[in-house]
Amino acid sequence: MIDTAPRDGESFSRLLEAMPRIAEAVNGFTSEESQRIALQALVRAIGLPDPAAGESPPIVPAPVDDHAENHDAGSTAQVVNGQPAPHRRRTRKPAAKKSWARVKDINFRPAGKASLREFATKKEPANFHEKNVVAVYYLEEFLAVTSITVGHVLAAYEECGWKSPSIPDNSLIVTSSQKGWLDTSDMKAIRTMHPGRNVVQYDMPLQKAKK
Repeated sequence: MIDTAPRDGESFSRLLEAMPRIAEAVNGFTSEESQRIALQALVRAIGLPDPAAGESPPIVPAPVDDHAENHDAGSTAQVVNGQPAPHRRRTRKPAAKKSWARVKDINFRPAGKASLREFATKKEPANFHEKNVVAVYYLEEFLAVTSITVGHVLAAYEECGWKSPSIPDNSLIVTSSQKGWLDTSDMKAIRTMHPGRNVVQYDMPLQKAKK
């Protein structure tokens, strides 16, 4: 008698080939029992032995919906015992916080000129915007620094005993966008704009000017 039963390897290949159509048909049913019966019928239809009675149906990949929302690329939805398997979301690592080091070798008490502390005391900057423009102005006009960076401004804050912003580069950018006092298009060469120079030269201290 010739054995016509499919070998294990042949059964696996046949099941693998028919899997997408089986998944589509099985997932059309909502109850677990209906899915089990449909799976057994489809397996018999392609000439494979029935799953053992009482066994849970195997994991069947569900058809992938390319337009589904919140679908991670490369993921495959699965059905386990008639229920969707839990969807695992990819976790993103938080962006590393920038670390700014102040420039250490700056003489804020140049001979024959007002020191930064004296200049800041005269101008009385009251907030981050005013402190930023005073620091950059002093570095430009008194110390002739041509390539002012965030580290230079932090050094000025430390010299004056001011508490520095939690995100120093963003603070300078906000001063630029909201006040127009600084040019931060190149963070390696921050400079004052005409409105910033005018406010430092003629309008500060602003609190007294307002009164």
